Amino acid sequence: MKRLAEKKPRVDPTEKRTAAGNGLAAVLIAVAGLLIYGNIYEAPFVFDDLLQIVNKSAIKDLGRFLGSGEILSPRGIVDLTFALNYHFGGLEVFGYHLVNVLIHVLNGIVVYFLGITVFSRLLETEARPPATRAETAAPAGFGKPGSGVRWMALVAALVFVAHPVQTQAVTYTVQRYASMAALFYMASVLFYLRGRIKAKGRGFPSWAFYGLAILCALLAFMSKQNTASLPGAILLVEYLAVDRTWQGWKRKLLWMVPAAVLFLGLFLVLSGGVRFGRLLEDVSGLAQETDSVGRWSYLITQFRVMLVYIRLLVFPAGQNFDPFYPFQDGFFEGWTPYAFLFLAALAGAGVWQVKRRPVIALGIFWFFIALSVESSVIPIRDAMFEHRLYLPKFGFAAVVSYGLFKIFSGRTSGALAVSAAIVLALGIASYSRNEAYKEGVTLWADAADKNPRNWRAHYNLGNALRREERYADAAEEFSRALELKPDHVSSLYNLGLALERQGKIEEAVSRYEKALQIGPPTARIHMNAGAALGSLGRLDAAINHFLAAVKLDPDAAEAHYNLGFAYSRKGEFDKAAGHYKKALEIQPDHAPAHMNLAVVLAREGNVPEAIRHLTEAVRIRPEDPRPRRILRALTQEMSKSRMRGTRPPFK
Repeated sequence: MKRLAEKKPRVDPTEKRTAAGNGLAAVLIAVAGLLIYGNIYEAPFVFDDLLQIVNKSAIKDLGRFLGSGEILSPRGIVDLTFALNYHFGGLEVFGYHLVNVLIHVLNGIVVYFLGITVFSRLLETEARPPATRAETAAPAGFGKPGSGVRWMALVAALVFVAHPVQTQAVTYTVQRYASMAALFYMASVLFYLRGRIKAKGRGFPSWAFYGLAILCALLAFMSKQNTASLPGAILLVEYLAVDRTWQGWKRKLLWMVPAAVLFLGLFLVLSGGVRFGRLLEDVSGLAQETDSVGRWSYLITQFRVMLVYIRLLVFPAGQNFDPFYPFQDGFFEGWTPYAFLFLAALAGAGVWQVKRRPVIALGIFWFFIALSVESSVIPIRDAMFEHRLYLPKFGFAAVVSYGLFKIFSGRTSGALAVSAAIVLALGIASYSRNEAYKEGVTLWADAADKNPRNWRAHYNLGNALRREERYADAAEEFSRALELKPDHVSSLYNLGLALERQGKIEEAVSRYEKALQIGPPTARIHMNAGAALGSLGRLDAAINHFLAAVKLDPDAAEAHYNLGFAYSRKGEFDKAAGHYKKALEIQPDHAPAHMNLAVVLAREGNVPEAIRHLTEAVRIRPEDPRPRRILRALTQEMSKSRMRGTRPPFK
């Protein structure tokens, strides 16, 4: 009896073409992203990059994330990626920018697949036009995951990737927080939808998709707190794309309420936790990033900010790295009421389009939901930043793509031609916008030029100019910042530094002392004031400042060193030696302290100990000729009771 040959399962040609098409789409999205952001890899760290990356000790110890609870801290997932960047490349900016661009490309691919899913479902439920117009209602493949829907999804993804409003979340390194949070947020929605609408018997089981959705939700919450709006996005797609019946939603209430409670508890834990004895106080604290702005003031300001956001999405001109948008005091101030009415009308249009054009409803409500944390009653120190539009951008991209294919109903080639022109224009605008990030000076000069009343932009421009040793220009910017904010201590201090570098020592001292008057005083300001006074020969005043610095920061080795040097110049060598020794206790590799202590010891006749300290200074700084010169002179003239030490710089 012949054994029947086992039949190999046939590969569906349609599925094969679909997989190939998806692969080509992903490649196109990746190429677009890499080309558009090809000019950012040397852009320096700026603004919060310095606080969250350059000067953040946590990211410089990868073991803290792998062996402790650091990864569970707020934004710990993104900090882990910064720690990996630092582990493999230190503070070389190339690696940080490359990771940011790759995350942006991944977001574009997620937008593509999320677009396929929502377009397929929503176009099936869209109200059908009369039979006489049925053939012109949509291009071929509309309403099912065929070529038309995939073209729409690809256009949405390319608009998302190419739009210049995304540059701040990609090129500004620290805003990986925004792009990674969006990645996990949109992936969670995608996996949830795939689980809800999965065809039986094909691919992964529904529970696997739900598991991935939950995992991505957790990662989103651990990336940035604005993802607290994720349940709202899930409910939105559930209603629009899965079930709009009252009967179905009555059944959902049985699990929606406990799920909401569980979500709230989880979010509070991942946001820093609460104490049960002070639950309301702690929750209120978590829902307020700053107490300098009231909830009502923040909310009414957001009505106007959201209109600016919409304008940037539609017409991305006049982008500003730091817009420094002013807060409003009253609802009827300026054009706030008109902004509120416009937003209310937009929300009403979304409700009106739920049955007629659900993609438009999705785009409108996705925009509102994605901004609901950062543009509501939760006060944040700054009213507006462009990177807050990164996640809401999906809704806008979906509406743009849908609108183009709807306008060119039945003519896919026409829709694609116009889409290509739009994406090309957006990409060129993004590439051009990225040029501003190439240097700190260009970035902050652009921000100050677009908002001359932004004291923070002038201050940061001054710092960028000072780092380039353009001290006169830096002093001008610090002065401008002080005109706008007279009590800004850092501007006074940095103005003093810039004046000192120009040789204007008296003026520098006056700025340091004014900064100390405004307060709070810091050891750093006292040390610089003392150094400037010392260079003028006013040693007693200099010593007073150094003593104040030591009182504020007893472990400031440089303050002890400067005290030692000042006492040496006064001839009080015992006091000088004591402070040099204290500086070396705190910082054993302080070469100038070793060298100057050796000079004092040599004066006292303790030549062997002086030679030991000079030898140590040579070991620490082999390139410095001064300790070698003193050491050679000392060994040659050991019989002399005194020697003249080379005077090092005062600071």
